Amino acid sequence: MKEEVKKLIVSGFVILIGLVLLKYLPMWLYGSGILFDASAHIAIAIFILYFFWFFIDQNKNWRIPYFIFAFMVLTIISVQRIISNNHNDIGLLMGLVLGLVSIGVAEWKRI
Repeated sequence: MKEEVKKLIVSGFVILIGLVLLKYLPMWLYGSGILFDASAHIAIAIFILYFFWFFIDQNKNWRIPYFIFAFMVLTIISVQRIISNNHNDIGLLMGLVLGLVSIGVAEWKRI
């Protein structure tokens, strides 16, 4: 349990630093109306899905359905962010990469 909490803290810290650099810094430089800033919605959703993964990982039969669920959640959030004109594809990809990098850093020993 202690190891999982450490991984979540590391992942959350990487996302926090990444959002400062890839979302708030570009918004400060170019204004709040830009579309290419990193999507905090995607990055935070990946963090929440990673949190729930620790419970899903206990049951091997739930892995594939959970990946399908996670893909659908991220797709719905992405489509909503594009329709509401809050992000373009670059911002969504930066949020996705930020979330995946945070998991990669947290799971570095297993990779």
